[in-house]
Amino acid sequence: MKAAIIKEPGKVVLENVPDLGRPGEYQCLCRNLFFASCTGTDLKLIHNKTPWENSYPSVLGHESIGEIIEVGKKVRNFAKGDIVLRPVYVYAGETLNGYSASFGGFSEHGLIIDKQAMAEDGVEGCNPYAQYQLTVPRAWRDQPWAVLFITFKETFSFLQKMGSLYGKSVGVIGTGAVGLFFIRLARLMLAQNITAINRSGEGFDRARDFGADEGVKVSDLASCQGKFDILIDAAGVSTNLKPFTSCVKSGGTLAVYGLDHSFKMEIEGFGSGIIFSFHSPAEADPIVHETCVKLVEKGIIDLAPFHSSVMPFDRVAEGFKLLEARKEFKVVFAV
Repeated sequence: MKAAIIKEPGKVVLENVPDLGRPGEYQCLCRNLFFASCTGTDLKLIHNKTPWENSYPSVLGHESIGEIIEVGKKVRNFAKGDIVLRPVYVYAGETLNGYSASFGGFSEHGLIIDKQAMAEDGVEGCNPYAQYQLTVPRAWRDQPWAVLFITFKETFSFLQKMGSLYGKSVGVIGTGAVGLFFIRLARLMLAQNITAINRSGEGFDRARDFGADEGVKVSDLASCQGKFDILIDAAGVSTNLKPFTSCVKSGGTLAVYGLDHSFKMEIEGFGSGIIFSFHSPAEADPIVHETCVKLVEKGIIDLAPFHSSVMPFDRVAEGFKLLEARKEFKVVFAV
């Protein structure tokens, strides 16, 4: 079978890898359906721009969705035909058939673990990544954009920690898929004014389509001094937050979602009266998961517009080149 492999820093190829074989007692074997690019995380992994040591060759990808085709004999919480998030060829921190994991999910077949059954049976050693391997409605099987549910859950769970947005002025740095989800959710949460911010001005039209009231270039931030109750960094400008801090009202919140390749933050002249918020998404939380499923099923959130194109999996290397050239903002790959 084929998998998207980082052969060396900067080089992604589609390569034949050994089959996974039969699933273990607490595992399910999945036929993967769709994958989604993550411009931030995936490109950092491809170019070895993470603070941890990477080894190669490595299986790329953490946004995947698949269908269970075989279950292990001690699996009790999944069934054949279930549609599941984040199947992987190889789990983070592990190696398989000579491949390490750059989250390890972009392969034609993948595995999930019945974490709950292992816990009930007192079996230790479950890879922590299994907490994200959850079911979604079977009706999503033929919807390529269903894989975008992963980004939706991450941004939804993060934004809930900001409290009420009713009547507030919100700024979002970044107009990629993550920024667009923040903008759409802020609009649904009745923010009074939403401003999309980026360096180039590209993407402002689509940001307005998702609910932004205006777009402001970083070079024009003087117009936003003291404007925002909440300012969200969705783009990973964490080592250069200085130009943005004066845009936050006294008592406002600066929320960092994205981090640059150093995974560090630098703040100068922060001033006083600003709440700095750094939260991790809670996408594995059952209430978050169930709530987000309902929001999609009821049509409150339509996942389809949050991607720029669908490509066959054999064009995965090309897809990432287009992302780097800013000719795409979110690519879904169909197996």
